[in-house]
Amino acid sequence: MTADPSITREEARTIGARRYLGGPCQRGHEGWRYTKGSACIECVRIARGGWLKTRKRSAANMVLTLEAKDNGRTTYNATRPCRLGHTLRFVASNNCVECGKITLERQKIARKFARIRSIYGLSREDYLAMVASQDSACRICRRHESDHFKLHIDHCHATGKVRGLLCGPCNQSIGLLQHSPERLAVAINYLKETRP
Repeated sequence: MTADPSITREEARTIGARRYLGGPCQRGHEGWRYTKGSACIECVRIARGGWLKTRKRSAANMVLTLEAKDNGRTTYNATRPCRLGHTLRFVASNNCVECGKITLERQKIARKFARIRSIYGLSREDYLAMVASQDSACRICRRHESDHFKLHIDHCHATGKVRGLLCGPCNQSIGLLQHSPERLAVAINYLKETRP
């Protein structure tokens, strides 16, 4: 320390010295203090020591990241887990792989519900109530779908009113018959007449 131990803080300020010798701090350290904030240098070193420990941990992750990058890998196992306990991280961004998958799935579902609301005017609750009332099955053929998003929302093209949830083949057959009950009745009679 290149400062005169006999000078006070005010004198250190006037001559531009960064440090001066002060009395004991709150933790009892006797010795040098910084002129600018009057902070005890020993206390600052202790505080920064904790910061350096965390930096060393992240530096260890950085070494792993660089090794993974050199080996052409896109992921590596971090030394510290994320808040959900996952350790697999992406090399490029250091983000958690599993948390990223969870977030993408949540966003995908949110986009589906936003599309249902914008096109059909159904809220999330209305749609889920419709799925529950049909037991996640097609309203015509009663085929059950484990993923209710695979069911199509059938609606009247003239009024825009939602009629129910249908499987793909049933929805297409109604569309190919141009949503006409008369055509469907003719098709039913045709099938009955031509039955062997």
